[in-house]
Amino acid sequence: MDQPLVSNHILANVNSVVGASFLLSAVVLMTQRQAQAVLQWFIRQSILLSVSAFILGWLHHSAELMIVGLITVVAKAILIPQLLVRTLGPEIRSRRELDFIVNTPVSLLIAIALTVLSYFWVAPLLNGAKETILVNLPVGLDVLFIGVYTLTVRREAVPQMLALMSIDNGAFYAGIAISASSAIVELAAGLEGVMVVLVVAILARTLARHVGSTEVSELTHLKEGLREGESS
Repeated sequence: MDQPLVSNHILANVNSVVGASFLLSAVVLMTQRQAQAVLQWFIRQSILLSVSAFILGWLHHSAELMIVGLITVVAKAILIPQLLVRTLGPEIRSRRELDFIVNTPVSLLIAIALTVLSYFWVAPLLNGAKETILVNLPVGLDVLFIGVYTLTVRREAVPQMLALMSIDNGAFYAGIAISASSAIVELAAGLEGVMVVLVVAILARTLARHVGSTEVSELTHLKEGLREGESS
């Protein structure tokens, strides 16, 4: 009778370590300047998400969460990265973002503030909650906040897209602790993510060929240049 309890307690502790690593991956992803490094950290983050889904599926005896974890690792840790590697040229994957809108030290301070904010925000919901909810809900919300912030300070299209996918990871990480989400819904979301990645990857490659940069701000400059050409 005691053995399953001990096993469940160990798995809950492992999930806590996974949660800390998941949060760390969002912070490191925020600070990386090279597109290839951002992609690698997104893969690690997606693997950690799937590991948490497997753990929660085991603890809650939910085959659906197990399936969702499998879909996540296949779609976000294998399929999407391979799609990016095949679609984007090596010059884009190795591109280095020279500067952010906000520098790294200030971004780290903001990430700490977002962490504190997320914990205070969900604190009223954690009274008497299960151990897995105590980990996944605040961590997932924090990763979501950090992902939104990363999306706003990035200049390059590919890191912005991966920040958007990180937001999805954070929301899903919090969601799996609250309820066993439908595997069909996650499959649909994964396929939609693949399509978004494909479109953005093709757009980024086209920008690199014609503009020489994948900075989103270049679209504004290009539009202004076209207007000036038309007016002249």
